[in-house]
Amino acid sequence: MSVIKKIKRKINGFEISTKITIGYAACFAILLVIINFAMWLGVMMALYSPAERTIRYSVEQIREIFKELEENYISYNPNVFRGALVAGVVLRVVDERGNVFIDTDKNYPSIEMFNKGILKDPPLFSADEFEIARIGSALIYCDKIDYTHDDETVTLYFFRTITSELKLFDDLEKFLLTLDVVGIFLSICAGRALSRRILTPIKTMNELAREIAFEKMGGRIPIGTANDELNELAKTLNQMLDRLQGGINKQQKFVSDASHELRTPAAVIKGYIEFIETYGTADEALLRENLKIIGSEAQNMQALLENLLFLSRTDQHRQKLNKKTLDLDDIVGDVMSKMKTVVKTHKVELTKNTPAQIFGDETTIRQMLRIFLDNAVKYTPEGGSIKVSSVIDGDKILLSISDSGIGIAPENVDKIFDRFFRIDSEDFVSEANGSGLGLSIAKWIADNHGIKISVASELGKGTTFTLIVPVKK
Repeated sequence: MSVIKKIKRKINGFEISTKITIGYAACFAILLVIINFAMWLGVMMALYSPAERTIRYSVEQIREIFKELEENYISYNPNVFRGALVAGVVLRVVDERGNVFIDTDKNYPSIEMFNKGILKDPPLFSADEFEIARIGSALIYCDKIDYTHDDETVTLYFFRTITSELKLFDDLEKFLLTLDVVGIFLSICAGRALSRRILTPIKTMNELAREIAFEKMGGRIPIGTANDELNELAKTLNQMLDRLQGGINKQQKFVSDASHELRTPAAVIKGYIEFIETYGTADEALLRENLKIIGSEAQNMQALLENLLFLSRTDQHRQKLNKKTLDLDDIVGDVMSKMKTVVKTHKVELTKNTPAQIFGDETTIRQMLRIFLDNAVKYTPEGGSIKVSSVIDGDKILLSISDSGIGIAPENVDKIFDRFFRIDSEDFVSEANGSGLGLSIAKWIADNHGIKISVASELGKGTTFTLIVPVKK
């Protein structure tokens, strides 16, 4: 395994706060090093460049003097050379025998000493034309030219010393290095503090999430005042918990209500069986009556279980629909015909049945219509009327089921499609007590066929359910 892979693996094992600290410190350190390096280069060029420029200028001035001497050599004056030099530049003229006959600074280091101190690796960005030597704490630049007159050649050495500038540069290097170390240390401290501040809300969320159990869903993550991603995360988690709690509450209520609904027929069946066991089968009429009641309760229990299984499949998205083109008028006519045959206690009437085609599952469409009709019969006293009408309105079919029953209180209209909700009335008690699941099933069927349901009701005057069904195009 390579070193880089080992480092990556090690970092991946760190806590998020440590990763943030390392990342923050690394970015700051890289930025600091880049800035300091640029500053170092700039200062180095600013310190070394003047030495080179002053030597070059002095060389050019001396060349001009040589040109003048070629024209009038008799007027030679050594002091002319001194005047041509820029301050700080030392001139030393040596003949072929090594004799120095012009020296503008006799205290300046000798040429032999300079040659011994020449640097093999000159400073960065120094010009190739210069030789650079280090003597003690001084850095000396040197450029030289040859001049020949009357077969006599002399060499002119131009020296320029950098001493105070070099010390300043060394001090700057130490300062920048110290600044890098201190800056990296401070960036680590700042990154640590920043990561803790950023991750504190996340740790709080984590602790609260651990405390929230299935049986205890009341806890919520506190929302801060800042409009940042963490607050958005907290809001999202709280909304998720709200949905989970709502689902769990519904599930618990569903189980409780289902248990209650199943307990009632089971208790009735058990009671009548015990009655038969106690009093025997001597009275045949009484036995038949008890068996009829037991059979009725068994049918109610079977219907309840079928409804529960249907809703269970819908909750798990396993209820399949075999949709195809259907003649709604045929379905409505057939359901109403069977309804009239079965129901003798109410006036059942199909006032209008306009031919129309829809796209849907025939079995569940029939089931939905029967639920609304059974519901109308259940909450309408004997002798009441139930009317059904189907008309086309643009690209919709308005299918209305009206009854003259007890009606629905305004505060209950929004609840009638809830599971196990039943309307209780002191003035009317239906013989066929339902489970309160029928309208929930009808609502699911309607929603999955794009059918909208409108409810109009008034206490004591009946209820009208209007199904707004899309026409097949």
